[in-house]
Amino acid sequence: MDIDLSSIGIVAGVGFVAAVGIVLVYTLGLRLLGTGQPQDAGGERTAYRDETPRSGHTPPVALAGAIVCFAVCAAAVLYGIWLTIPQFH
Repeated sequence: MDIDLSSIGIVAGVGFVAAVGIVLVYTLGLRLLGTGQPQDAGGERTAYRDETPRSGHTPPVALAGAIVCFAVCAAAVLYGIWLTIPQFH
């Protein structure tokens, strides 16, 4: 039996890069979703101690970017499932 160790290394490297890439895109989506400085009723900026988890306003561009990031992650996961299950081919 002859094992091609370079092929195993390539598969491990591509898998690692893909996993890190998906995590980075998902993290970017979360970061975009959390943008927006919380404001009080008078329009002034609030202090950090006065913030609540969703007291800020997410700009529409950041929301659109977050949706794109999450869609890319979902597509990558579905593509991986499609590659893994032979009945889908």
